[in-house]
Amino acid sequence: MTTLMTINALDLYRRDTPADLARYAAVEDLIRQEDPDVIAVQEIIADGPDSTAKRPGAVRGLRRLADAVQRRCDVDGQPAVAVGGIMHHTGLLWRDGIHPVPDSLHTLTRDDAGMWHCAVSVVLDLGGARLRVGSVQLSPFDLTWATMDVAQVLRVFNTGDVPGLVGGDWNCLGGDPDYDPDPYQDAPWHPDHVYQLTDTGEVDRRPARRLEARHLGRMRDCARLAGVDWAATTGHHPADHHPPRRVDRWYATHHLPDNTVTGLRTISADRVATITDHLPVIVDIDHRTLTRT
Repeated sequence: MTTLMTINALDLYRRDTPADLARYAAVEDLIRQEDPDVIAVQEIIADGPDSTAKRPGAVRGLRRLADAVQRRCDVDGQPAVAVGGIMHHTGLLWRDGIHPVPDSLHTLTRDDAGMWHCAVSVVLDLGGARLRVGSVQLSPFDLTWATMDVAQVLRVFNTGDVPGLVGGDWNCLGGDPDYDPDPYQDAPWHPDHVYQLTDTGEVDRRPARRLEARHLGRMRDCARLAGVDWAATTGHHPADHHPPRRVDRWYATHHLPDNTVTGLRTISADRVATITDHLPVIVDIDHRTLTRT
């Protein structure tokens, strides 16, 4: 069995004040407690005037986290980090004994793919079975841009015959309103809500529908594959002005066998408290169902 965690770590390593250092240590401790085999992280922070200036800080942040939780993060000597369009960067880490496939590192950034934030993926060898794993963060402010970003993610994950799992902060609701109901209809209005709604006031589900629709991306929501009840991943943090939403998700590609996903759970808000504004999501897979190489 293999476990994969996605975690938006809320401005990870942005400043080194005593309070920030204590929060970073709590994030690291939470990851160590859960002890996932693979970690998809979002919001490693590094600022600068352009991607060249931001990259060293993003690399340092990923390696700092890797050292803290005792994981690997290099493919062919290159860190599995993507530089975001602003200052939020994504990365991947994995346990000793899991091996990245040479030449499989793929980044989607503002420079090369027009991404709002970014995404990174790597093909991992899980003891003879290969799986492409990704970490992604979409725009919270422009769901038209997010929908275009989804097309870039699909370009990577639907190319070739290696099945994949991509986790992250999608910054939008899922495509099925029966599973992810509209949380805004009865919520007190806030200016932040406008970015999530259509011009007629409904939830904008375009990014998720491009991912999930059978005639489009054919990605499967791992919460649905695992048969678990709906659980919010945001809404617990005092700085979050949205109602509770499930914006952190794992998706499986169309060629991942359904029985590969054996479980999924969302870390509870009482454990996370305010160390991050997103609850980590962990998916369990049986990698024996994957084609052996």
